Amino acid sequence: MSTTALTEQAQAPGKVNLFFAAGPPRPDGYHDVASLYCAVSTVETVTATLTAGTGIAVGVAAVPGSLVAQQIGLGTFRLDAVPTDGSNLAVRAARAVLERFPELPGGLHLQIDKAVPVAGGMGGGSADAAAALTAVNRLAARACRAPGLDDGALLELAAGLGADVPFALTGGAAVGTGTGARLRPAAVGAPLHLVLVAAPAGLSTPAAYAELDRLRTDEDVPPPRLPEGLEEALAAGARRELAPLLRNDLQPAALSLAPRLEPVLAAGVAAGALASFVSGSGPTVAHLVADASAAEDLAGRLRGRGAPALAVRAP
Repeated sequence: MSTTALTEQAQAPGKVNLFFAAGPPRPDGYHDVASLYCAVSTVETVTATLTAGTGIAVGVAAVPGSLVAQQIGLGTFRLDAVPTDGSNLAVRAARAVLERFPELPGGLHLQIDKAVPVAGGMGGGSADAAAALTAVNRLAARACRAPGLDDGALLELAAGLGADVPFALTGGAAVGTGTGARLRPAAVGAPLHLVLVAAPAGLSTPAAYAELDRLRTDEDVPPPRLPEGLEEALAAGARRELAPLLRNDLQPAALSLAPRLEPVLAAGVAAGALASFVSGSGPTVAHLVADASAAEDLAGRLRGRGAPALAVRAP
């Protein structure tokens, strides 16, 4: 069998944190969190192909119409900002799988089709890693004519790659605790409709956490937990009851590092959004609206003002 004929493709979603509480820094430098993850309809796609060479090569493209494509069109992002070496999380994920298949012949090419903003607080790199885990696992199993890694083994590899990777692998909605990698499913009674707005430049997650700690230097930070009624409102599909319960402890840090996000949040409030919040460590802003029509309307208006904006569903 020709190795160059073997290709597998997988997708993994970006996410928003509908709720995110972070405790004080632990001795190891991490933070315990209580997070309500929700996957969105913006996905990353990774295509893995066996090659006749050696090593792992990477290609990157923007998905047409995506937030990434809009950023490129506005000149605020270049695809060469995405690393194609061993620092890319998808490459690390591929290597983690390949270690389990030492007999695999040839090299590997990963084509990453990006739709989720880079360093945008939406877990785009984690989604790349999750999609790479799935695609390379399928590919290696076919090439070696052997059973692939099961879901438990893939989740174990995912947890070793980063706190958001296990959720990107499972999708849906979930409560994350510990560093965020310990997950339990959350029920969703009806789809949520959001408008995502990308920023001109990304934010570093470690920098956001460092700023959070600085802002809370003199505070007695309680252990993180979800507020009462949050999961119940999500399970009931009660968007208006859900909206006032949404919170992100990293939002003040993101606004401190990127004050330009203030008018983006204000634009959602002015447009009648049920809630407007920074996603994860930022700087992507999410506006929760009443329905799909309202989402398309708001996204169109924001694009008309020169902002990269996209209406999405969650989960």
